[in-house]
Order: sequence, then C-alpha cells, then structure tokens
Amino acid sequence: MAERTLDAFADWQAILVDPAVPEAERGTQIDAALHDADALLLCGWGPQGIGTLTADRLERAPRLRFIGSTCHYRQASFVDMNTALARGIAFSETAPIMSPWVAEHELALALAALRRIPQEHEVVGRGGWVDMLEVPDWPDRLHGRRVGLASFGEIHRHLARFLAPFETDWEAYDPYVPAERITAAGGRKAENLVALAARSEVFFVATPPTPETIGTINHEVIAALPRDAVFVLVSRMAVVEQAPLLARLHAGELRAAIDVYEPEPPAPDSPWRTLPNVIHTPHRAGNTRGAHQGVFLAQCEEARRHFAGEPLRYPLRPELVALFGKRE
Repeated sequence: MAERTLDAFADWQAILVDPAVPEAERGTQIDAALHDADALLLCGWGPQGIGTLTADRLERAPRLRFIGSTCHYRQASFVDMNTALARGIAFSETAPIMSPWVAEHELALALAALRRIPQEHEVVGRGGWVDMLEVPDWPDRLHGRRVGLASFGEIHRHLARFLAPFETDWEAYDPYVPAERITAAGGRKAENLVALAARSEVFFVATPPTPETIGTINHEVIAALPRDAVFVLVSRMAVVEQAPLLARLHAGELRAAIDVYEPEPPAPDSPWRTLPNVIHTPHRAGNTRGAHQGVFLAQCEEARRHFAGEPLRYPLRPELVALFGKRE
C-alpha cells in the first residue's frame, strides 16, 4: 500500500539501516542517499541507526525539503530544527494516528485491573477456581468512579470519549490545555496534580516524556492516591518516580496496570513482573501491526500532499519544536 502511494508521485528507494554496522559507515550510507533526495520518511519508531541530522549533514542534502516521522519527540530531537526550519524544510509527524490504539489499551488495562482478569485467568488456566469470598474487598466497577487523567493530549482526548458510557466523574491535569477544551469533552480541568490524584479512584497517566515532565508523577502525587485506587500507565515510566509507587504496591494499598518500564524489558525478578496487584503488558498499547501500518501509510500520504502543494494533516506541532528544537 505504501509503494502504491509513493509510486504515484515519486521515485523512491528503501534504505535498511543496520545498527550493527559502524556509525561512520551508516552515516556515509545515509548521506549518500540524502544527497539528491527531496524527502526523508522514517518508517520505524524513531530514527534509530540514522544518527543526528546536524547542520553539517543537512548542508550535504541540499534538495531536502520534507521529513516525515511516526514519532514526534524523537523526530524533533534528532534533527537540528533551527537549521532545518530556516531552510524551509517541512515536517510531518503522524504519531496522533496511533492514539486510539493506546487509549483503547489504556481502558482495557483499567477494566482488567478493576476485575482482576489476568490474575483469575491464570488461576483458571492452572486448573483452579476462585471462590467469591477470595476476591479482595475493593472497588471493582469503572461506572461512576472518580477518574483522573494526567495530561489531556491526543490519547486522553480519545479516552475521554471511551469513558462516556461509564458515566465517570473525570478531571484532567494539563497546564498546556485550556479549561474550555476539557469542559467541552465532558470533564473538568484540575489545577493541581496532587489534588487530582487525591480525588482519583482510577488514575490514568499518558503524560509524554519531555524535559519538563520527567518525574512529575512524584512521591507527593503517589502518596495522595486513595487506598485501593487503580494506577494506569501507558506513556513512559520516566514520568513516574518508581520507588514510592512500588512501596505502596508492596504494601497492598494500590493496584497498577503498567505497559511501559524503565529499563525495558524489566529484569526477570522485577516487582513489575511479580507483584500480584500489578497487571503488566509488554509496551503494547500502540505497538501493534495495525497502528504501525496506519502511521507509516499516513506519512506516505503526507509526503504526497506536501509535493502537491496541499496542506499537511499532521504537521509537526509548534509546541514540540519549542520543547525539542533548541539544538545548538
């Protein structure tokens, strides 16, 4: 499908970058391909193996006018954005296409944690059974719960729609999103992350890892969560202070559903794997064939739009340039 889209407007070549090849040799390979190229599309999840497109390297690609990627913050950090934007190079990032996949997985994790689905699946699979009296006495429905959303970007805008049938009372903390947008989606804007956590029976974290958000889900936020709350994480573990969260999980005070880890994969004996009140999936929320096909096919279509003089549907957002584009 990608070939059909590209064949309609471009002469193109696929370059398979092998990280095992020495960096200098890889750089020579990429520079040779970019010398006469009008566009670069990254079909993997980020620019692994390519190296940074510095001002010097961009100078060796005089025709380059379009760069497309499936990953916004990696794209903005691996290119000398000041030089590229001054050159008039256009950027597209189609990561938002993946957001519904992530939001659906996030909702599934919460429901699974509330109902202990993986734990009971394992018991039944081993030939056992679970008596009603063995089930812990904690909230087990999403309907009508107080829900907190840490961030209100693409992922949580989809999640908010998915929450509607459950009639939850939800709030979102995001200093970059106006209250009107959150209100229009059916929630309320929280001005304080700790206070939001204190009100949340289910706490969803999809905060992207930026220089400003690392560790923002800190010990104060985690300590504020009510006993028996469900903590769901699908963005990056870098935004969470692990020690206080693990301490509350070890004490049996919280439940968690975790899709991302630091490091990845976690050690075989990591508590993220072994704690009975933690549901764990292998960084799977957006990592599906359908999601990856969607974001790359959209990149091909974005390149077609650019060279046809049409507006891009997924231009690199200015706030991401501001966060990651200040390279010297």
